[in-house]
Amino acid sequence: MDRLTGKVAIITGAGSGIGEASAIRFAREGATVVAVGRRAASVERVVATMRDAGHTAMACVADIGEESQIAAMIKQTVDAYGRIDILFNNAGLTDPEIMSADRDIVTMQADVWDQVLRVNLRGSALAAKYAIPHMITGGGGSILFSGSARGSQGDMLYTAYAASKAALVSLSQNIAAQYGKQGIRSNILVIGMILTQAARDGYPPEVARIMERHHLTPFIGEPDDVASAAVYLASDEARFVTGQQFFVDGGIASHAAAYADGKSES
Repeated sequence: MDRLTGKVAIITGAGSGIGEASAIRFAREGATVVAVGRRAASVERVVATMRDAGHTAMACVADIGEESQIAAMIKQTVDAYGRIDILFNNAGLTDPEIMSADRDIVTMQADVWDQVLRVNLRGSALAAKYAIPHMITGGGGSILFSGSARGSQGDMLYTAYAASKAALVSLSQNIAAQYGKQGIRSNILVIGMILTQAARDGYPPEVARIMERHHLTPFIGEPDDVASAAVYLASDEARFVTGQQFFVDGGIASHAAAYADGKSES
C-alpha cells in the first residue's frame, strides 16, 4: 500500500462518493491528499478520517466553477506542500435540481447548459491550467478526469452532462499531447453507474434493476472500484499510459444495445 508514497494529490469533489473513496484510498497508498469540495463540513469529515488513520491530508473549500477559487486551491496546495504530483478532476455538477432540468435539447434551458459545462468542463480545464506548471517544475505529474459512459452514447436525458463528459475526452488527449514530453500524463476514467449514496437514494429500484441487466458484471459498481483504477493511473505503474480512456463501467458501454433483451431470453 505505498504506490503513491511521496506524491501530493489534489482530488476535487472529495466530500462524498467517488471523490471521498479516492481520497481515502490515495492516502492509504501513501499520498499527501488535498481534499477539495464546496462544503467545508464534508471535506473536513473526509480529512479527519484520513488523519485519524495516520495519513497526511488537508481540506480545501473551493467551487470548481470559480476560476479565482481554483487558483487559490492550487496556491494553497503548493504553499502547504511545495509541489503537485496528481490532479484528479473528479468534481461534477450533479445537484438534483440541475440534473432534473438537464433534459432533451429542446426543453433544456440555456442556463442549465452553461452551469453544467462551467463546472464539468471549464472547471476541470482551469484546474489543469493552474496545476500543470507546478507539475512540470516538480518533474512531471498525472492528471485524471472523471468521465462517463454517457459521453459516448445518445440518450433521452442529461444532454449537457453527456456533452461535458464527451468534451473531457478531447481535453485529456490534448493535455497528454501538449505536455507529455515534459512529464505530464493525462487520462480519463470512463465511469458507468456507481452506487454512491446519492445514487442509492436517488435511483428508483426499477431503474436500478434495468441498469443491472445491462451490465456485463453481476453487480453494479461502487466508489472503491473507481478509486482502485484511479490509484493505478496516478501511480508510476502507469508511467507509459497517457491520452487514454480507461473504462470502469462493468462493460455497459461495450456491447450491443439489445444485449439485455437477448440475455433475458437465453
